[in-house]
Amino acid sequence: MPLVLLSLSLLAPAPAAQAWKFAHGAMELVSNPVVAGLAPAIEEADLDHDSQPENLTISPDGKAAIYSGKNLRWNSPPTWQVRQGSMADLNQDGLLEAVLLVWRPFKPWPVDSWLPKNGRINNFHNQDGLSCHLILIGWSKEQNAFLERWAGSALAEPVLSLATGDLSGEGKQMLVTLEGSYDAAASLPASQLKIWEWNGFGFSLVARQAGQFSRLFIASSSTGQTLILTP
Repeated sequence: MPLVLLSLSLLAPAPAAQAWKFAHGAMELVSNPVVAGLAPAIEEADLDHDSQPENLTISPDGKAAIYSGKNLRWNSPPTWQVRQGSMADLNQDGLLEAVLLVWRPFKPWPVDSWLPKNGRINNFHNQDGLSCHLILIGWSKEQNAFLERWAGSALAEPVLSLATGDLSGEGKQMLVTLEGSYDAAASLPASQLKIWEWNGFGFSLVARQAGQFSRLFIASSSTGQTLILTP
């Protein structure tokens, strides 16, 4: 069953709810969706398959941690500012990982020192020198520890909010993002609604919608469809 994307448009003259469904590789506008309830992001799951659940926590000062009961199993480096997190299987390996939206000090690619104008990602950071990243933290049986299973380079357009869900109804988790600009004020809404899918090495963009949007939440409709809601 396909999911429907519901976003809040902040265009003048007044805010208006919009809903989108993902079908045939594109977003389609849906009229008059009825929201039955919000589906909370997964923040507790058995990530290391020891029959004991792990908990993902994010403190107000942007520190992320994974606990098993009271035992700290992993915590984010001191230079990270973690803005959002949940658990999902975005990389399609059959295991849940912690999906983190991270801001951290910008680092250019090593090859960029050989390129003109300091390389292709030179401007992918804000005025404070911080760049936005998506990072997956998961369990490594070989190393018996929680590690970065995947970490993306600095994003060209920073993510302001994200959500995950089976948008196509095929049992595959996909990533939905609201994105803005490094030059924009933090209080401004996002200007892009995007859908991404795992390609085996990273994420490929499969659909986008321009506009002005607020945060994303997964919800369900009265017809059994799943919605992405922005209040």
